[in-house]
Amino acid sequence: MNIQLRTLLLLAGVLCTAAGALSGQTQTPQPTTTIEMPSYTVVVESGEPPQLRIEENGEPVFVVPVVTGLASDTAEEHLSGIAYSPHKNTDGTWMLTAKASSDLWKERRFEWRFLRDRIEFQQFANGHGRLGRCYFLSNGVSHRWDNGTTDGHPWDMTIYADRYFSPSPNHANQFEFNIAMPQVLGFSVNRQPDSEEDFRPERMTGLFAPSPLFLAFHSDSAWTGIGIGAKPGEYQFPALEYTGSRYAGASLFVDYMGYRAIDGEFASPALAITFARDALDAMASYSRWLDANGFSTQAGGKDALWHHLPIFCGWAEQTVESVPFGVAPNTMATQANYEKWIATLEQRGLPFGTIVIDDKWQQGYGSFDVDEKKWPDMKGFVAAQHAKGRHVLLWVPVAHTDGLPESLCVSAGGKCVVADVGKPEYEAYLRPRIRHLVEDLGIDGFKEDWVGAPAAPGLPLTGPATGIEFVRRFQWILWSEAHKWRPDALVETQTPNALFRESSDVIRLNDIWYATRNVPDVLRLRAQIAHIAGWPLVDTDNASSTTLKNWWEYMQAQPTIGIPALYFVTRTEATQESPSTEQWKALAGLWRSYVEQVKQRY
Repeated sequence: MNIQLRTLLLLAGVLCTAAGALSGQTQTPQPTTTIEMPSYTVVVESGEPPQLRIEENGEPVFVVPVVTGLASDTAEEHLSGIAYSPHKNTDGTWMLTAKASSDLWKERRFEWRFLRDRIEFQQFANGHGRLGRCYFLSNGVSHRWDNGTTDGHPWDMTIYADRYFSPSPNHANQFEFNIAMPQVLGFSVNRQPDSEEDFRPERMTGLFAPSPLFLAFHSDSAWTGIGIGAKPGEYQFPALEYTGSRYAGASLFVDYMGYRAIDGEFASPALAITFARDALDAMASYSRWLDANGFSTQAGGKDALWHHLPIFCGWAEQTVESVPFGVAPNTMATQANYEKWIATLEQRGLPFGTIVIDDKWQQGYGSFDVDEKKWPDMKGFVAAQHAKGRHVLLWVPVAHTDGLPESLCVSAGGKCVVADVGKPEYEAYLRPRIRHLVEDLGIDGFKEDWVGAPAAPGLPLTGPATGIEFVRRFQWILWSEAHKWRPDALVETQTPNALFRESSDVIRLNDIWYATRNVPDVLRLRAQIAHIAGWPLVDTDNASSTTLKNWWEYMQAQPTIGIPALYFVTRTEATQESPSTEQWKALAGLWRSYVEQVKQRY
């Protein structure tokens, strides 16, 4: 071999070595490391990328890459040159740190902590730019049939579990799903809106908004929970999304949609993997983890006896007296109607303690001003109920634009799409209106509904009230102003997420769909989720949109679930059936017994 040829071959070898380093190929594979913990086992395997094999009871549950992706608002991230190091601590726990080169960010770091009862993961970046999707356990979105935006199957989350549990109720009353079905925990991103043509009640969510950001996966006789948490103020994404596990594996991510920018260091939400005997036990471990790490808020309201008393809400009666006749239900929310319905319930001897005036008592949904044509004397109505020992709540939607000045709106396509909740002028507009209702008219609190956050990129939102933080900001304004003028005010919400404890006194279990038949079981499970998330008191809501038989079964079960509630006076919404005189008498007796038990506790 001549000198020139040898030189060319040596040069080619150097170039190949350099190319391998740049592409992230591991030159010397690290030995396999096995981490044994009482609840689980993790096998750390080298490769491209290195992976973690997570096992429970000797069987694999997940195989996930050691490193995960962090997209910008315009591009997906590709990682290379991965280096990692597992280390056993003196207390028997383990830590694994990894670093990688990124085509988007200056520095990338990843931390895994293997504790006795759980696994924790968090990723870090240093750089400049606006954030898109932040991934957990994958480096991109795996599509249905291919790798999607990931760098191949090893970069996806491989799932060996057979099904999973979601704490987000839907209209199909389905809580367990096969692993191929996607899930959005939080606010819908409207990528595939539901329609009558594509009627999938298991996808019609929002009854808890947001629910806990958590899923539990079942394998054999064990459950493995996955949930995320962040410091209050940093939930600037609308949801935790799960793609479902198809041919190419699964992905979990949150999407900042360009609303959050980094200029220097960024720490992602943390992720916890917990191990338990059942799904709710895994969620309880997740809830404790949120509290221990400062990822939640704590209740600040004052409990009062009247919070526990039976509730009459007029919504279903509004629908049964309007919809069959082609009239909009919100036209029925009048002072005359509520006085008529209350008189009927008084004649039946029902000892209700709270009245909810539902949609629509106000002139503008977003302006909080009383429609005096419908309610000529709201103050007098409230005073009359107070004289009878009752309290009055008003139904309100979140961040609605109806009646708002254009300057307080977020506009898109020339239309006002949502209130600009993060704008100081919006808060200055809303607070005196809440004060007027509570201090001047005597309103005792609010029932919050129509909960949603802007979940599309490019809106001119006033930060940092974006994503879940958007709803948290509105709810805090509503709750804090009501409690400022009435310390024992009651604000009902449908937000059983630990971030919202500070601004919610009671969780309402929300609507019952027309096809529901096992009402007590469905609502009891919703109540358990709310309790685990941190709410000891729940409003049972009502089953007025199902059959009379199912409604009556639920009414008898309500006192064992939470605050009893009644939504109609004459008949059910769906089947148009009326309770008998005997059932009304029996219900009055049930409620009297419940009220006596509540009073004994106070």
